[in-house]
Amino acid sequence: MKGVQTLMVRKSILLDLLNRRDWAQLQLLVDRFQSWQFYPLFVHAVEHLNLDVLYESKIHGLGHIERTLCHGGMSAMDEHLSEADTSLLLDACSYHDIGRSRDGLDFEHGSVAARFIGLVTGRTGEDLLILKAAVEAHSRKEKEMQSVLDKYHPSDMARAKNIAQLLKDADGLDRVRICDLDENFLRRESSVHREPFAHQLYIRYQTVVGLPLVPDFVPEMLKHRNREKIWL
Repeated sequence: MKGVQTLMVRKSILLDLLNRRDWAQLQLLVDRFQSWQFYPLFVHAVEHLNLDVLYESKIHGLGHIERTLCHGGMSAMDEHLSEADTSLLLDACSYHDIGRSRDGLDFEHGSVAARFIGLVTGRTGEDLLILKAAVEAHSRKEKEMQSVLDKYHPSDMARAKNIAQLLKDADGLDRVRICDLDENFLRRESSVHREPFAHQLYIRYQTVVGLPLVPDFVPEMLKHRNREKIWL
């Protein structure tokens, strides 16, 4: 992870895509999102992403983070999160992969990210405990989530679990990038309903940046990967 620098407002491919009026049957979802009372929080999170701490990768880099932010924001909208919880979830989506040092299956990168995320976000107290728990849990098996939450012992366990589950779903929806989104692994019905949007967002994003829709390693990876409720 690189050093922390002062953040600047930046131009975003994601925000440009959302501002286009060409989403066909998905336009109602996009319109609802942009009319949501906390949409400005989402825009601020995207525009002020600290690129210097993100993992540089075509799989887990900026594109994945922007799309995960979008899915997280829509989850916050659909699940009626408060302003405080929306902001916390957006921080988790922004920096959940800063502990990565390589692509591929890595159960420990969430715990590495948890060690740095307070410095990156400025969070303290209960919010930081929840943020650390959610970020660490996102790279662990589903059955390990409760033990990760217990490790950080937030006072509001239900709130922590909610943020952790929504982060997993937001991250999971972008599995379209590796041709491996299984709706049976999503935790919320609202996430399942947005699967068509996840596909369209990925296609449009890759088209803009000029990258292939199917990375070269994907066919071989899908032959060998252990199919559990974990997100690469």
